[in-house]
Amino acid sequence: MLRLTELVYLAAPFERPEERAFNQRLAKLVRSYNYPLFMPEEAVEELAAQGCLRDWQPRPELAEQGCHEGNLDQYMTEACMDSLNRANLVIAVFYGEDFDPLTAYEVGYALGRRTNVVAIQNTLEPTLLRSGSLVRMTSPHVCSRVVITPHDDELFPDRLIPILNRFYVTHKL
Repeated sequence: MLRLTELVYLAAPFERPEERAFNQRLAKLVRSYNYPLFMPEEAVEELAAQGCLRDWQPRPELAEQGCHEGNLDQYMTEACMDSLNRANLVIAVFYGEDFDPLTAYEVGYALGRRTNVVAIQNTLEPTLLRSGSLVRMTSPHVCSRVVITPHDDELFPDRLIPILNRFYVTHKL
C-alpha cells in the first residue's frame, strides 16, 4: 500500500482513465526496480477508502477536525506537500508540450527546492495531448531530463531506469 515516507514522487495528471492507466504502468515499472514511490493518485484512493493515510499524521489542528468530506482536499494537499518535501527525485508526466497546472506546480516546487525532476512525455496517448487547451505554465525542458515514451514498452525501462539511477543516487549522496 501507500507509504508517505517514500523518496520518489510521481507528479502526473490522473483525471482520465488513460492517464491513470499510464501512471499505474509507470509506477509498476519504477517499483519493480525497488524505487520507493509516492503517487497522489494512490493517496486519493486510500483517503477515500479508509478516511486517513497510513504512515502520515496531519498537523494537530487538522487531526482534531478529523478527516471528513469537507476537508479531504486539505488532507491531500498537506500529504502531497509533505511528500514533495521528502522527495529525492520527482518524476513528472506531461502530454503535448506543457504540464497540466497541478503538475506544473509540483514541478516548480520541486525545482525551487533543488530536487531533480525527470519529465516523461507520454506520446502514446494522442487523444490526451493538451498543448492547445493549456496556457504555457512550465516547460518540461526546465527539468533535469526529459524522456519521451517509446512506442515499444520493452524499450522504456532501458531509457528510464539509467536516468533514475543517476538522479536518485546523486541526490542521496
